[in-house]
Amino acid sequence: MKLIEQILSQSNLKEAIHRVKINKGAPGVDKRMVEELDSYFRKHQAEIKYAIMKMMDING
Repeated sequence: MKLIEQILSQSNLKEAIHRVKINKGAPGVDKRMVEELDSYFRKHQAEIKYAIMKMMDING
C-alpha cells in the first residue's frame, strides 16, 4: 500500500478528525468550525480524496 493510501485510509482520517475535535482546532482558511467537520467531511469525503490523489499523480 502506498503511503498516500495509508494517509487517506478511513481509519487514519477518522483518527485525524477525532484529534482535531479533541484539540478544539481553530477554523482554517475556509472558516469552517470544528463542529461542522463531521458533516462536511461525510458529504465531501470522496471528492476530497479524489482531489488529493489527483494532485499526487500530477506531482508524483
